[in-house]
Amino acid sequence: MKQCSLWQILLVLVLGLSSFALELPSFFTDQMVLQRDSEVRIWGKAAPGSQVAVSFAGQSSQVTADADGKWLAQLPPMTASAQGRELQVTSDGTTKTFSDVLVGDIWLCAGQSNMQWMLRNTNDVADIIAASGKDTIRLLSIPLVWSRDPREDVKGRWVAANPETSARFSSVGYLVGQQLASETSVPMGLIMIAWGGCRVESMSRLDSFDRFPSLKQVGEAVRNGVADMKAKKDEELRKDKQRLPTALYNAMVHPLGPMAVKGMLWYQGEDNHYEGAIYGEKLKALALSWRECFQNPTLPIYIVQIPPWQYGNEDPTKIPNFWLAQQTFAESDPNAYFIVTTDCGQADDIHPRTKIPLARRLAKQVLFKSYGIGDDSAMPPTFKSAEVKDDKVIVSFNLPNGLKSRDGNPITFLTLAGADGIYHEATGFVQNDQLIVSSPNVKTPAMIRFGWHKLAMPNLVNRAGHPVAPFEQKL
Repeated sequence: MKQCSLWQILLVLVLGLSSFALELPSFFTDQMVLQRDSEVRIWGKAAPGSQVAVSFAGQSSQVTADADGKWLAQLPPMTASAQGRELQVTSDGTTKTFSDVLVGDIWLCAGQSNMQWMLRNTNDVADIIAASGKDTIRLLSIPLVWSRDPREDVKGRWVAANPETSARFSSVGYLVGQQLASETSVPMGLIMIAWGGCRVESMSRLDSFDRFPSLKQVGEAVRNGVADMKAKKDEELRKDKQRLPTALYNAMVHPLGPMAVKGMLWYQGEDNHYEGAIYGEKLKALALSWRECFQNPTLPIYIVQIPPWQYGNEDPTKIPNFWLAQQTFAESDPNAYFIVTTDCGQADDIHPRTKIPLARRLAKQVLFKSYGIGDDSAMPPTFKSAEVKDDKVIVSFNLPNGLKSRDGNPITFLTLAGADGIYHEATGFVQNDQLIVSSPNVKTPAMIRFGWHKLAMPNLVNRAGHPVAPFEQKL
């Protein structure tokens, strides 16, 4: 009896000691990328009070695990390096070694199905896939998981880009990363955090909605949704868990903090497309959630406007109003930007197979704003002002940059309305970077619309081929 009790005591001690073993999150693996020019944060668990030493590339840091066994070490900023080196973490005689670690820029590739869409399912990418092993790019795909509460870890493994791994990665994410790597000669780490059908609420933190008065009702709905989620068993909840509020942030985003990253590419909205202006407010909560998670209050966020699509028999102005919400958020946030994709849609498919033009446009904007490469023709021209002269409307733009017709034809998807509010088709042409619009049916214009339809694919672009953002304006 005494012998049995002794074994039980020993078992408890062994189990207790094993719980204090040196641990790092699962996504700390060989072939990972550390963010350059930023304090590198390494974290995990060890025995409470134990010393943890971290070393990499001649830099080192030693910290003490707290009462819960948690520790966080920081290495000083380092320059980019494509040389694979070892990262070592040691505590209580245990050493974990991660090999072939690079220093470069980490980009979060986040959103729903169009960001999740794999490179191999994209048109005209055979040569890009075949050459992917030549790029200094590392890939991390976060699994599709959800949680009622914030998690501390999520499985995932960094891999080097090659024809096999790149083919399964996000098409838009990889195409952008490939161009960034090519034009900057900086190693790129791409992290895919995308799940088809997810809502912006699912990718946001619970308390983030409470920080904005405009989101009071949304916050209440999210809080009620979270309470319902916690009160029910898995099988009692909706099958599409990616639509549950906060569920993806908890499981797919929160565990990655406080990793240092370069920025975020956000391609989401189809599941929120009918919401109009409130979506722009929700993006504020999303931005706050991710910036605080990655401990970067100025984290750049690049918004991809969703391309045109039929969306059943819905009011054709719902999508333009959603585009406006995306644009409004980007223009209200000093570290957010957006690209127009009215020429990147496919009316009969919500998942356009041709993604190279969209990705190249996004990459050019990232290169300009985050790397200082290129010029402001990478930014979309937007409505600035309009003046009525006789029966014509003269429209001026922010950043016109050589406005022109993409196909040489008169400018398309223009309508004018008089005081009666009835819109009529109008014609337009470019003169000195302004748009001149008129309609024989509207003698005194009171309203103008450009590209204000869910299937609108206007031909008004700047010299770089970047489409002008759709607009609706009283005159």
